[in-house]
Amino acid sequence: MTELIHRNLEQMRAQAIKETQERKEQQFNHYSVQQASDELEDLLTTNRMYTFKDVTNDFIKRLTGRDGDSYTIRETGKFISELINKMKEKYEIKN
Repeated sequence: MTELIHRNLEQMRAQAIKETQERKEQQFNHYSVQQASDELEDLLTTNRMYTFKDVTNDFIKRLTGRDGDSYTIRETGKFISELINKMKEKYEIKN
């Protein structure tokens, strides 16, 4: 019986360690500039705006006076996405 309890505790401890590592990785990805930049690139590529990434990065630099951080890149991506969706809606463009 004690052996079963010991094994169960070891399994629970291993699961807790795994979940902690996954949370740390998710948090790192959330604050990762590269991850945010990749998400922006995916958004632009999906909408066939292949060369607009450089324009967007230049805009962020002019607006903030520095290279974009993950928050600024993601918020700019949200704005661009909303703008694209509004234009598609207004001009009845389908994907």
